[in-house]
Amino acid sequence: MSDAILAWLELEGRILKATRPVEVDFAILNLGAGMVEYRQAALWQGAVIALSGVSSVDGHAPYALWLDKLMRGHPAEAPLPLDSTRVDAALAAQWHDWLPSHALVVPMGQARLLFARETPFSADEVALLQRLADLGRVARAALAPRRAGLSLPKTKRKRLLTAVLLLAALFPVTGSVLAPAESVPAHPVVVRSPLDGVVDRVLVEPNQLVAEGDILFQLDATTLTGRLDVARQSHATAEAEYRQVAQAMVFDAKAKAQVAILAGKAEEKAAEVRLLEAQLQRVQVRAPKAGIALFDDAADWIGRPVALGEKVMAVADETDSEIEAWVSVADVGEVKTGGHVTLFLNSRPLSPLRAQVRSLAYEAVARPDNSIAHRLRASLDPAEEKPRLGLKGTARIDGDTVPLVWWLFRRPLATIRQFVGF
Repeated sequence: MSDAILAWLELEGRILKATRPVEVDFAILNLGAGMVEYRQAALWQGAVIALSGVSSVDGHAPYALWLDKLMRGHPAEAPLPLDSTRVDAALAAQWHDWLPSHALVVPMGQARLLFARETPFSADEVALLQRLADLGRVARAALAPRRAGLSLPKTKRKRLLTAVLLLAALFPVTGSVLAPAESVPAHPVVVRSPLDGVVDRVLVEPNQLVAEGDILFQLDATTLTGRLDVARQSHATAEAEYRQVAQAMVFDAKAKAQVAILAGKAEEKAAEVRLLEAQLQRVQVRAPKAGIALFDDAADWIGRPVALGEKVMAVADETDSEIEAWVSVADVGEVKTGGHVTLFLNSRPLSPLRAQVRSLAYEAVARPDNSIAHRLRASLDPAEEKPRLGLKGTARIDGDTVPLVWWLFRRPLATIRQFVGF
């Protein structure tokens, strides 16, 4: 058996055992020289992707760029011999810088092989290299990653894709909006100032548990104490004048007319004393029920003047909570009373809480972050565990069922309408 046949069988075995297209390319370019003698070989497929004797190709190297021009300018459906006399002047000027005198371009499906050496290729060698190219084409096609798809004509594929996109656009989904939310007391008792005065002491800490009747804060009693002392002295003086006139009216007829006036004055002073004593008892404000005291900071209230009825803090049941969310003006139209709400707390985002919209404020108000939003209140489902007051998170408020295309493009369309005006 000749050496050429042995070389072919060995090369064929290497190609058939290849597991990747790059292994096929390496075998053809480097091991084919044992079957047909050549000095250089290259593989081109839109660009030079492999060269004999090197492991990788730099597509920006001068040799690769020149070879790319050569292969692009000489498409071949059959083996095509080339030399410097069969190419244009620009390529011929650099031929001997990059290739030997003779070259052969062999088609391999969508790719092309180039073999070069000093002497022309014989007809038997050309046929053998074409056979090698056919084997490489089949092997590369078998090892190329296959794309899953429908074997349909291009026109039918476009129609099918259009129908699928149309159905997806009209697919009904539940419209929803997101809003920042937190857990707030559902039925808090507001503790207000009973008098005009100045807060002297705050006897509880924020979020402290208190029992019914515990002292929450105390107003400064200095002014009331002074007024009470003066009122008591005035009352004592009025009582003394009344008793003196009452004794004198037995002997003096004129004194009898003053008794009723002085009696009324004494009673007026007594009423003033009772009022100031009652107010003095109210300077200590007590908890109206058991719960936790809700306010920001005790230091903010000490020494602060308060008016009658001004809110100082609130007392709420820790287990009696609901959701308060702030819906932006752009999203308020998607929210309906009775709609489903899902609260994702920052402290436990994987355990959402279910609720229902109880009320939505008609008018938007300014928030501390300079945004304008509508206040939403939602009642937690009875089966849900009540979260601790003050926990924050994000609420998803579900609305009506709408097409997917509307859900995706609602905000962009609203923004466009602001500028276009229709």
